[in-house]
Amino acid sequence: MANKVRLANNFVVAEGEEGEIYIFIDACKDKPQNPRVIYDGKDHAIFLHSPDDKIILDYIHPEVREKLRHSTGVVMVETILENIKDSYVADLQIVDNIPVDWSKIGLKSWEEAALVK
Repeated sequence: MANKVRLANNFVVAEGEEGEIYIFIDACKDKPQNPRVIYDGKDHAIFLHSPDDKIILDYIHPEVREKLRHSTGVVMVETILENIKDSYVADLQIVDNIPVDWSKIGLKSWEEAALVK
């Protein structure tokens, strides 16, 4: 499978009753493989659905950034229209900058990432 990086078409970050963080995204074609979210506490995050499928979560709302920064994992919920296809826990990796080496996700800069759809 080709290494692909794409922007999430739609996503929602929500907090559950017990403080758990949910990220709702459009369903992916394949099952997740070692899913994790990389986040620097700022505007963007990267969801690594699998080694070959990276999804840029472009713009994390300021009201949830602090809660996300203090979480160790998030519940990823993949949806098709208003139906849940799958849900699972993804590890959350907090970093100083996302990511320092853009070549790890096949890009040179955020500007180049904005062109990937």
